[in-house]
Amino acid sequence: DRSSGYPLTIEGFAYLWSGARASYGVRRGRVCFEMKINEEISVKHLPSTEPDPHVVRIGWSLDSCSTQLGEEPFSYGYGGTGKKSTNSRFENYGDKFAENDVIGCFSDFECGNDVELSFTKNGKWMGIAFRIQKEALGGQALYPHVLVKNCAVEFNFGQRAEPYCSVLPGFTFIQHLPLSERTRGTVGPKSKAECEILMR
Repeated sequence: DRSSGYPLTIEGFAYLWSGARASYGVRRGRVCFEMKINEEISVKHLPSTEPDPHVVRIGWSLDSCSTQLGEEPFSYGYGGTGKKSTNSRFENYGDKFAENDVIGCFSDFECGNDVELSFTKNGKWMGIAFRIQKEALGGQALYPHVLVKNCAVEFNFGQRAEPYCSVLPGFTFIQHLPLSERTRGTVGPKSKAECEILMR
């Protein structure tokens, strides 16, 4: 349905992170989306020494960034361990979150020379996580982005009749924006014949 994700967890895949970015981003306005963690998938085959077998990181990034959210410049994430990160710099932020929690993601371009990114957990505001200079973005769009390890997630970009939780006043779900106010990201291959698999 293109609004949910379920990562591979068999054997060694359970050690890996899986990332994805939305098809459309934004460069103006006050825009939001929601993510719900539907399930922490059983990974009993992992050793008990694995520190965080179930983690989700959610946020925003440029279309040019890798899928490793929060681990390079212009990639901004809030993780279930109660940390925010950008460019691999992790700092305490907000509350921890896990299965059945809903995280709201808010991008405010109407803050003068800055863009402010903030998050909610189950409707409770966690405060401003990031302030980005608009000049540094250079007019590029920010895209909804998720990075998961052994968790099934679902998104609300505005397609649901009602939001999962209360939304900050003045914000609009990204799907409710006219297409003219959204920026299309990288277009994928039209067929499997155009795809390639990279192994390293």
